[in-house]
This record gives sequence, C-alpha cells and structure tokens, in this order.
Amino acid sequence: MKTQYSPKLRETDDNTRVGIKGYLYYFQDMATGHLHTFGKGNDTIPDDYGICWMYTKYKIHLENESDFEPVDLETWIEATRFPGVIHQALEVSRGGAILAKGRLESCLVDIASGRLTKPAAIEFPAEVFEDRHVDVEPFVKLPKTVSPDMELAYSHTVRYTDLDRNRHMTNLRYVTLLMDAFDSDFYHKYLMSDLELHYVSQCFEGEEIKIYKKETPDGWLVSVAHTDGSAAAVALIGVKERTAG
Repeated sequence: MKTQYSPKLRETDDNTRVGIKGYLYYFQDMATGHLHTFGKGNDTIPDDYGICWMYTKYKIHLENESDFEPVDLETWIEATRFPGVIHQALEVSRGGAILAKGRLESCLVDIASGRLTKPAAIEFPAEVFEDRHVDVEPFVKLPKTVSPDMELAYSHTVRYTDLDRNRHMTNLRYVTLLMDAFDSDFYHKYLMSDLELHYVSQCFEGEEIKIYKKETPDGWLVSVAHTDGSAAAVALIGVKERTAG
C-alpha cells in the first residue's frame, strides 16, 4: 500500500521538523489503514469476530527529519515464521530517499477471554503476505522489569486522554512518555535516531506509573513501570549528536 502525505505542524518536534515521534504516527496510520482496505482492521473485527489487534512491538530507524514537503508512505505485510503475529513493514521516503523505516508487530486477542489467537481466527487472507522485508534489524530481547540501577525520571497518572477504545493507555502515548524522560537540552544536543519499543502489560485510568531510564552501551534503556516494578513498556533508544545547522 502506497500513499503520499503532507506533514503537519502538529506532528513536529520543537524544531518544527518531523522526527521519530511524528513518523510513528504515520506508521500507525498506514498500518491500520492497510488492514482496513481488506476488511481486517480494528474498525470491523471486534464486531465481526470478538477479536482485536494489539500492538506488541515497534522498531524504527530514522535517516533524516522531514520538513513540510510531501512524503511517500509505503507499508506491506512481511512473510514471517511466527504464526501468531504479523509484521508490517513501513517506509517514509521523499524522491526515492528513505527518511525513516521500521517494523510493527501485532497479535490478535480474543476480547472476552483476553487470550491470544491466530490470524486464521479472523480468516486473515494468506495472499497479503509478501516475501519482502524492510531493511532493519530483527527485534531484540528487552528486560521486563526495572533494574535497581535505573534512574527514576518522573511519575505519571493515566488520564482520560491517554485511553483508547479498550479503556487502556493507547500505544503511541507510551512514546511521548518515554521521550519525556529527557529534557529539551538533551534533544537540542541529540537526535533520536532509533527506537525499539516493546509493550508488556496494560495501563489503566487512574493508575500511577513511573518512567525510569539508564544509559547502556547500546543506547538508553527506558521503562514505563507499574508500582511493583514490572514493566508496562520498555524501549531501547538510540541517539546521535546533532550537527550544526
């Protein structure tokens, strides 16, 4: 699936450029829109099958930030050896040059039981899988608990505007929470170039969650955690120094 899109001011960071946060909105819109085109999106399958898609992992690599000139968006579903999930590959480009690329992993959940189910349960068409893979590394293993050496960045209470239709915190809200573990000076010095985000457990309205961070040789490890120290979401963030101008 391909489309062209004109970036909006609401998607930019404080330098009026689209970075990883904005690109992730494009990724989600493309992924959900693609499933909608053949009738297997979250707009229909909860009513048709009592099943919904749940995002489990994101991985995105940024080549360049974007201005407001139109960009080309493309998504496709990769053939995978994991029968219980789908991997949607996503690319943002302009004039043939890649601006951002990544992969989104989703699974299906039976709404009544809360148990995972397979794509066959919603009659997912086999012909949409493509033997083509986006040029990003496979997902890595990330810790599911907060280690004692992680620094508490801040706390957040889940509010109404954090929620989605399933009444838990919407997946892209975690991205802004993770980004807020760092201040403006950090982002003026560094460009977030890579993000791998794993969703571990759900957060609900009224819950207090804590955001922790720790620098590692591979980048910054950042966790959104419940009060018992278990992770709701965990991310590995890669950065590079910004160049002058």
